[in-house]
Amino acid sequence: MNDDNGTIRQHDPGASYQPLAGVRVLDLTRLLPGNLCTLALAQLGAEVIKVEDTGAGDYMRGFGRQVDGAGVCHHSVNRGKLSVTLDLKDVADRERFEALVATADVLVESFRPGVMGRLGYDVETLHGIRPSLVIASISGYGSNGPLSQEAGHDLNYLAFSGLLDRLRPQLGPSVGPPLPLADLVGGGLVPALLITAFVGQARQSRRGVWIDAAMAEGIALLPHVLINDLLNGQPSTGPRSSLLDGGLACYGTYALTDGQVAIASLEIKFWLTVCDLVGGLDDYRGKHEDPASQPAIRRRLTEYFLGRSRADIEAVFGGRDACVTVVRSYEEMLESDQAKARDFLVDHPDLPVPVLAFPAMVDGRRLAERGPAPAHGEHNSHVFGALGLEREPVPARPREAS
Repeated sequence: MNDDNGTIRQHDPGASYQPLAGVRVLDLTRLLPGNLCTLALAQLGAEVIKVEDTGAGDYMRGFGRQVDGAGVCHHSVNRGKLSVTLDLKDVADRERFEALVATADVLVESFRPGVMGRLGYDVETLHGIRPSLVIASISGYGSNGPLSQEAGHDLNYLAFSGLLDRLRPQLGPSVGPPLPLADLVGGGLVPALLITAFVGQARQSRRGVWIDAAMAEGIALLPHVLINDLLNGQPSTGPRSSLLDGGLACYGTYALTDGQVAIASLEIKFWLTVCDLVGGLDDYRGKHEDPASQPAIRRRLTEYFLGRSRADIEAVFGGRDACVTVVRSYEEMLESDQAKARDFLVDHPDLPVPVLAFPAMVDGRRLAERGPAPAHGEHNSHVFGALGLEREPVPARPREAS
């Protein structure tokens, strides 16, 4: 939450876990990728200042269910940050922006390559203002190459990466995942990792770096068995044919009377447990990776699972090392005993909506919450006042009913 002078006040017992305390981050991004990147930095203790335009600001505010005048995803991914508004085509606001840059450790932007340069703030200019600045540029395909100026969204990056080609049945079109993987990985977690790694070095050496993070590369360059086999002479045989996308009967999903079950018994010890519990597989105990045995194994597993319910599966396989799991919905996952034991949800009195916890624990507890997401331009007076360059807060917009 904010105290009277606009700074973010710590209020959580885990507040001591802030390795980035004292680091100032300027966030010029919009939408999910950059917001996730800087959320990670804020959760680690950095002061994140969202530098928004004087018009609509971050489009994230308009997405999804509206609570307290903004979308609930905005409340989640922008919590613990400050917000100021600037028009980088205005002379006075350019002075304010450059004064901010001169005090910053990190700048994150997600414009199309070349836009910052056209605004007069290419990497060389920014480093001229602040030599130790860590600059992270998040874009679809990176700053160079024939696709660098190509417009795109997550589905386009998945299409480029080769992953979308695998997300289809043997007949029919691909089906994209319901969450933006390239955005979250290539545009969120990868630049956050690199920023965290380089910011201390840049402060010490007084020499900044430029991180060129392409969302498409966040998926295209993930190392895994299929692509490494391809690199080393193993031809691709199409969807539903490899180790992890349906080629093996012991790694896939099967219908139940009231849902689905996922089986991932790749290692022999897990497969032998499945054989013991399912029955009828004695002839295939050592053949779960044998191509010729796959049709027979698949028929037996299909027959076994189709006659059983989710409750039956949990009773038979629960607590057994077999890598067999009932397929849950998002709602069921969030309500599960595992989610409760690990505190997946943060429901803090200072936050207007419940949000997802940062996906890791430190010394057995979640990272501290640092306050709610800011209103558009909420911290103009506080941030620019400290620089002697006053700017009025943006007038509050009427709150919409939730």
